[in-house]
Amino acid sequence: MSQYQTAGVNARLRLFALLEAQGVPASEADDLVAALEAGAVAGAQCQVVELDGMAPRPRGAEFENGWDKGAAAGRPGPLNWPYTSRT
Repeated sequence: MSQYQTAGVNARLRLFALLEAQGVPASEADDLVAALEAGAVAGAQCQVVELDGMAPRPRGAEFENGWDKGAAAGRPGPLNWPYTSRT
């Protein structure tokens, strides 16, 4: 587990403890935390998609192609449907 995953798990546990201390029911706390996490994923995805075509030029064509493929993979579509907007 990376340091970021550990920090994320610790933050999640602390948030649940704080919500419990305030009397928030467990099911509602879970919904709130899930909404926060979904918002974070959606925000990160938007940032990646906005970087399409913006690879640092001094790195070379191969790096630029990989960069753009990564940005394209971040766009909503059938392969990453859990992260697309559900209206």
